[in-house]
Amino acid sequence: MRLLAPAALAATLILSAQQLDVQKLVEDLYPKNDRMKKMRVADMVRELAIHPGSQVADIGCGTGEFSLVLAIVVAPQGHVTCVDVDDLREARRHFKSNHVKVTTVRGASDDPKLPPTSVDAVLIVNAYHEMENPSAMLRHIRDALKPGGRLVICDNTPHRTALRPREAQANNHVIAESLAATDLESAGFRIVHRDSAFVDDPDSEDQHWLIVATVLTQK
Repeated sequence: MRLLAPAALAATLILSAQQLDVQKLVEDLYPKNDRMKKMRVADMVRELAIHPGSQVADIGCGTGEFSLVLAIVVAPQGHVTCVDVDDLREARRHFKSNHVKVTTVRGASDDPKLPPTSVDAVLIVNAYHEMENPSAMLRHIRDALKPGGRLVICDNTPHRTALRPREAQANNHVIAESLAATDLESAGFRIVHRDSAFVDDPDSEDQHWLIVATVLTQK
C-alpha cells in the first residue's frame, strides 16, 4: 500500500466532491495490490449510489482497504463505519496513516451494531459467506438502512462445492449467489441488480458475484 501524503490526500478529497476517478484512487492507494485493482471498486461505488455526504457501513471490513476508499468518496461531509468481528487495530492504523477518519465498530457474528436508520448504504465484500446467522444479520442491516438505502454484497463463487451444503461452501470461503439471493428476499429486501460474473478471472478460476438490494417497501 502506498500512503498518500497529506497534501495529495487533501486534493483527492476535493476531487471527491466533483468527479473522482475511483479506479485511479484504488491504483494510487494500492499499487502492489492486484486483488484490489481487479475488484471493480468503482462499480461497487456506483451500485452503492453514494456521494459526498453519504453515510456508509463496510461490514466485514477486515483491515479496511475498502473502507478507506469509501471514506474518500463520501468526504468531506460523509462518514464510513468499518465493522468487523475481529480486532480492528490494523484497520485503525491504516486509517490513521492515511489521515482519514473512519469509525471502527466491533460487531457480533449476527449483528453489525449499527443504529437504526443510520446509513445510506452497506457494503459486504468477501465476508457474507462467513456469517453464521445471515437472517439475523440481514434483519439488523435492514433496520440500519435509511429509506431507499442500498446493500451491495460481493462474494466468491463456488466451483467444486457449488452443489454442496452451505456449510461446506463456507469452509471453502465461498457461497452460491442463489443462496444469498434467497436470504435477501426472505429478510425483506428487493433485489435490483445481479451480476453472476462481476469479477471473472478465468486464468485463476477466481470469480465473484455481486447482488444489489434495497429494503422492500411496505404497502
